[in-house]
Amino acid sequence: MHRITRRLAGLIAISAASFAAIACTPYATFPPDGGSVVLTPGVYPVPQLMGKALSETYARTVGDLELVSPAAAEGEATSPPLIYALPSGISSSDWRQIGILTEVDSAREATMADIEEGLPIWEIRQVRVRSNRAEVDVAYPSSGDLYQLATLVYLSEPFRAYQLDVFQRWLIPADRPTCVNPDEIARIEAEEAAAEAAAAAAQAEAEQAASENANGDEAGPETDTDTAGSE
Repeated sequence: MHRITRRLAGLIAISAASFAAIACTPYATFPPDGGSVVLTPGVYPVPQLMGKALSETYARTVGDLELVSPAAAEGEATSPPLIYALPSGISSSDWRQIGILTEVDSAREATMADIEEGLPIWEIRQVRVRSNRAEVDVAYPSSGDLYQLATLVYLSEPFRAYQLDVFQRWLIPADRPTCVNPDEIARIEAEEAAAEAAAAAAQAEAEQAASENANGDEAGPETDTDTAGSE
């Protein structure tokens, strides 16, 4: 009996120590948050959590928005598409992969044009993981131009994927999403470089034309003088 009691006490002590270790373990985050451990955005479970959080938040909040008018007169109004934005530091391939992981047919990456037009955008703000618990902050469009924040809490069991445990809306305004899509940034930089190159070429052409005109003006009076002398 004493032996069983000692074993039981040992198991309780081990369990208590394990829980204490988990409780003291800091969150690993992406994007980085102060002195926390930094998660790698392209490695499990970060893309999967981002995809799930975008999909879940979209499903729970898109109904609050106005329907989108059809392009054709005979079409029906539809819900806005899932236009998503991610934090800086995520590669183009991971942007595409996260869109696929949402499993939402309308999902597409945010562009600068979407930002300028004020289209509704769902944006991942941060992912935090500690042991079997994960949290994801998502900014979502609310009424008018207002954005608010939601935190999704996920729990996992050994050898199983994270499952949603809590969906918490915070009734405080959030900053509007920004576009740090690397493909979009590269496109804009290429367009700006092309515009600068075209402007430089036009300037060089104008300077060359002005130089040729100046040389022609200088040569003209000499020819007239020679002609007058020969007469």
